[in-house]
Amino acid sequence: MKCWMWSALIAIPLFAVGVTLVARPRAQEWTTSSPEALAEFEAGVDAQAKVYFAEAHEHYGRALDLDPDFLIAKYRYATTLWEEDPQRAQELFEEVATADLSALTPREEFIIERWRALRDEHWDDADRLLDDYVAKHPNDPHGLSFQATRAWSRGELEEATRLFQHLLEIDPNWVNAYNALGYIAMTRALFTESEEYFKSYRFVVPDQANPHDSLGELFTVLGRYGEAEDSFERAIEIKPDFWASYQHLAIMKAHSGDPDGARAVIARALAAGMAQDAAAELECLAYYTELAGRDAWRQILDERDSGCVERRPTGYASIITHRAACRLGDWETAEDIEDRADGLLLEVENSGSQEARTAVRAAISHLQGVRLAMQGDFKTAQDRLRAADQRLTFLQTHEGIFKIYNSMILVETLLAAGQDAEAHQLLAEIRGTNPPLVAEFERSRFRILGLKRG
Repeated sequence: MKCWMWSALIAIPLFAVGVTLVARPRAQEWTTSSPEALAEFEAGVDAQAKVYFAEAHEHYGRALDLDPDFLIAKYRYATTLWEEDPQRAQELFEEVATADLSALTPREEFIIERWRALRDEHWDDADRLLDDYVAKHPNDPHGLSFQATRAWSRGELEEATRLFQHLLEIDPNWVNAYNALGYIAMTRALFTESEEYFKSYRFVVPDQANPHDSLGELFTVLGRYGEAEDSFERAIEIKPDFWASYQHLAIMKAHSGDPDGARAVIARALAAGMAQDAAAELECLAYYTELAGRDAWRQILDERDSGCVERRPTGYASIITHRAACRLGDWETAEDIEDRADGLLLEVENSGSQEARTAVRAAISHLQGVRLAMQGDFKTAQDRLRAADQRLTFLQTHEGIFKIYNSMILVETLLAAGQDAEAHQLLAEIRGTNPPLVAEFERSRFRILGLKRG
């Protein structure tokens, strides 16, 4: 499971906390007069490091109850409260924004001042505060972690790798750096390195769910489905409410041709307490992978007004419905789905999330490429599919699988255009990533869209 920011505005990466494996004497790092509040806050830090967000939320809340003036606890609690109660979270943020910072530690003062700069969209000030803090405190892993995560968020992957490696040199207990390095390597398609980092992470904290989940994501992208299932199940065994692993396991089952298995996972997740909305997303995925697997294009198109399609204009159900419309020559419906995706792009343009903008643009390019290929404009279709590929990475399970399918559709388009050598070169590259998906593609005679060979 990735550890990004709870929101782009709040900008607290999980990597801004660490796991202490070896006890060592240290001065108090956080400003509170209550030992009980400090203990709760540090328990929250520990839970956040494990990606146990619900527990972190509870601990931060108790810390704030015990000491209402505990400013860093108020800040952290507000970040965990944002989705549940944005109004109350905003009230707490306003208190943090106007608070006197003079009694805080240098680290606390830096964290809150930088947050204020980000909130006010003073990006240069935020960068200056971070770089000045690291210059003054070069061995503070918190500052280094912020620097590394900033590089990652900007796509500076080599620099992010260097910084996370340096972070581990400074503080070997900062084990989430292994997780970051594993995902950065996945993004760069350095799968052997990624596996090494994730296995190091698992070796150091085998009793935490997240290292097993991260390995499972990698194994899913690589088509190593048995190992992926074992990893996800181990994460769930360790923490039965680790929802990410249920989600990733259901995604893996659906895309490996086992929609009934995906539904069984969803039922287990619901029984364990997963939110209905999260489960509904997975149920849509299982349903539409099954319909697409049966080439039930007419049924898919007849159900284009279903909740699954309406839920997300660039979600899996919408992408499959668009494909069905193209297979059946219903260009009006196909273009309507593309228009809705364009509308979503306008919404996310102002969200502050580069990740969201890139994902929507990738989906739009893919949808356009599919329609153009089915309409016989192979050259422009190839351009749009390549544009989608450039925006997609292997960072997340669903994105990695989408990237592979987009590439296979590009192969089919190249074959339809008579560009066999280029098609088979690309096919070999995809096979090197996920052999089972390519084997399934070959069994279909390279026909996801049903294009005729050139």
